Amino acid sequence: MKIDSTAKSPRWLRILLGLSLALNLAVVGVAAGAAYRFSAKDHPKTGGSQSFGRMLFRDLDRQTRQSLRRDAEGGHKDFHAKRQAEAQALAAALKAKPFDVQAVEAVLTEQSATRQKFQDRVQDAWLAKVAEMSDEARADLAERLERGGKHRKFHKPKDP
Repeated sequence: MKIDSTAKSPRWLRILLGLSLALNLAVVGVAAGAAYRFSAKDHPKTGGSQSFGRMLFRDLDRQTRQSLRRDAEGGHKDFHAKRQAEAQALAAALKAKPFDVQAVEAVLTEQSATRQKFQDRVQDAWLAKVAEMSDEARADLAERLERGGKHRKFHKPKDP
C-alpha cells in the first residue's frame, strides 16, 4: 500500500492549528509576563527593595496600622472598596459626554490629595514612634535603611 505524501490537509484544519498555536503563544506570553511582574526581586517578603512608605507603615504597631487603614477607607467597607469607587469615579469622568478634561483632573487631584493625607498620617505616626526610640533602636533602624530598606519585623530593644 502506497501513502500519498502530496495530499494537503483540509483548509479548516490548517486554520484550526494556526489558531491553536496563536492561543498557546498568548497563554505563554501571559504566564511569562505574570512571572516577570511578580518576580521575587521586587517582592518585599523575599528580599527585594521596598518603598520607604511601606517600610514606615510596616514598622508601626498593628493597632496603629489598623486605625490608619480605617481612616483611609473613607466610609467604604474596606480599602479595596475605596479603590474600586475611585476607579469608578475616574471611569465616569472619562466616559462623560461631552468630555471635560477639568473634571478628570479634579478626580485625579482629589485621589492624589487623599493618598497624600494618608502618607502624611503614616509619616507622623512613624516619627512619633522614632522620637520615643532609644539611641540603640534608632541606630538599628538606620542600619536597616543603609542595607536598602529590607524589612525585618521591628523589635524594640529592652532598655536596662
